[in-house]
Amino acid sequence: MGKKANPQQVDLARLFAESRRLVASLKTENAQLRATVEALRAELAALRGEAPPAEEECQDVERASVIGRQAPPRWVKANVKVVSRHKPRKARLPVPGRRRQEPDRQVIHALEHCVGCGKELSRGEVVQRRQVVVVPPVRAEIVEHLVLARRCRQCGLVNRAAMPDLGDEVGAGRRLGWRLVAEVALLRTMLRLPLASLQWLVQHVWGVHVSKGALCGMLDTVAQAGRSVYDGLLQDARASPVLHVDETGWRQNGVNGFLWTLSTPAVRYFAFSPSRAGYVARRLVGDEYAGVVVSDFYTAYDQLDGLHQRCWAHVLREIHDLRTQRPDDAGLTAWAEHVHALYARADQWQPQAGGCSPGAREQARLGFEQELLALCQATDQASAQATLCNRFTKYLPELFRFVSDPAVPATNNAAERALRPLVVARKISGGSRSAQGSKTRMILQSLIGTWEVQHQDPMANLLSILQAHHRNQPKLAQV
Repeated sequence: MGKKANPQQVDLARLFAESRRLVASLKTENAQLRATVEALRAELAALRGEAPPAEEECQDVERASVIGRQAPPRWVKANVKVVSRHKPRKARLPVPGRRRQEPDRQVIHALEHCVGCGKELSRGEVVQRRQVVVVPPVRAEIVEHLVLARRCRQCGLVNRAAMPDLGDEVGAGRRLGWRLVAEVALLRTMLRLPLASLQWLVQHVWGVHVSKGALCGMLDTVAQAGRSVYDGLLQDARASPVLHVDETGWRQNGVNGFLWTLSTPAVRYFAFSPSRAGYVARRLVGDEYAGVVVSDFYTAYDQLDGLHQRCWAHVLREIHDLRTQRPDDAGLTAWAEHVHALYARADQWQPQAGGCSPGAREQARLGFEQELLALCQATDQASAQATLCNRFTKYLPELFRFVSDPAVPATNNAAERALRPLVVARKISGGSRSAQGSKTRMILQSLIGTWEVQHQDPMANLLSILQAHHRNQPKLAQV
């Protein structure tokens, strides 16, 4: 008897035979399709009047269909725009939260007993943590100093202690400490809080009830303590080689007055005057000032002797406003563009190598002045810019001082920025109600404004001048 065939081997042989017949059929069909495609390509080339495509080009087209979307041959019109493939975008990192800080205290949340059997639990591991930034309520501390008298049991003598000098904490005969007084002065000056808002803040944050009159007294105390420093700022401003001067309105007891400022890179000085006349500027600057005064074109500054630099920011602003009013004036537009270009060249002027001498800078300044003068002289007096041209001609020697002296700026922005805090305070409170209130405001703004530009700590400086002022006061007799 012969060996019996395995059914699995029979099935595999049959599948293999069928696969060979299918492959042969597909090859035959593929060859017929290739022949049809070549015939169609030859027919298409004949219709277009072109030469039949070479065998290599046909192979390129077939290879392109396998590889993917690529640029077609020159004789095939593409029906899809080929775009470059970008690299896949990297996944964004998760947004980080607040950085974990060193905690001041920790609150542990743990179960004391097992929820399954009720057995008491101990120790454990941290599985979750969360930090919360909490601002604790801050209340003023009321410190009461008691002086005791003690009787000696042996001799019967009564020993009475003396009240220590508390000048570093509070003034003589006062209840409110220096730190609270300094805080009120800073809030009033830096945050420009009205007295009503300041009273509410002191009451609800520190728990100290003070009247508006007491707040004014605290501010006057700081101003009185800093009066000598305030007077020294005026001398420091006058000693600067460049001095910015400006003024703005300020109401005192419902009457219009003026707020004046002297500003340098390291000093902010403010003063109130009911007048805007030139004698106020002369009194502030001083008759012996030998530096350069930077100001706008207000005529009061014409009475100041010495060198001047007029603010170009005011000039360019007026030119802009004039062009806005007359947008169709071609002559004005051309003149304004020439003035802008001249100022830009003067502002960016840099001396050539070896030409940094004062004589070279002075020569450059005179050259810019002559160019501006030529622009003004070529302008018709009936034109819209005639008024500005007359001003340029009048102040010509004071327009390009910044070219001959690199320490002099071309604008008066320093004084404008110095006045800004008081201008905001004026919009909030409308000014001050008395001469003492104006004086206090000027002193505080001068001191704190100067410390800000000098990058000093206002709180530390206020405490220092309050303590020093107390030491220089006559001591009260102790009862």
